[in-house]
Amino acid sequence: MPFLTSLFETVPQDLSSALEIGCGYGNGVGLIRKHFFPESVTAIDFDIEMVKATKERYVNEKWLTVSQADASQLPFENNNFDLIFNFAVFHHIPDWQQAVNEVYRVLKPNGFFVIEDLYRLAISNPVSKRLFEHPQHNRFDHHQFLEHLKLCGFTLVKSHNIFNLAGVVLAQKVLHH
Repeated sequence: MPFLTSLFETVPQDLSSALEIGCGYGNGVGLIRKHFFPESVTAIDFDIEMVKATKERYVNEKWLTVSQADASQLPFENNNFDLIFNFAVFHHIPDWQQAVNEVYRVLKPNGFFVIEDLYRLAISNPVSKRLFEHPQHNRFDHHQFLEHLKLCGFTLVKSHNIFNLAGVVLAQKVLHH
């Protein structure tokens, strides 16, 4: 994961707030806290069982808020977070474009969006279809994901396409006057 590690060096370390979309069992929360040191982390998941699992894993952590939410309708004010993470979640979201729009809305100006996700080729092959329950409709590849980021207004800072199966991207909300 040297590319992902290089993203850590690009993002400033003096952040007040981070959001993880699709926290699962809470692995990403620990990674965010360890490498970026935000004052507070908000973690959401659509699946209430994942929310419970993360809450149980991080009992009494004052810096963490965990709640159930839909990534395509984020329950946060505009310009709310310095840093937002997607660790292999957007390929699960039926309307991933709307979820990207929402990330842009709740990200503060000059904030960063860290993306690590699977692409159409990785989830649409016969083996993946048998093993995993990934949505097959409206899936994306590296180019399509980058194009939608740009369409929303993001500036691409770094991007790495891994055999068109997965990608790692760092995007920034830079306001142009």
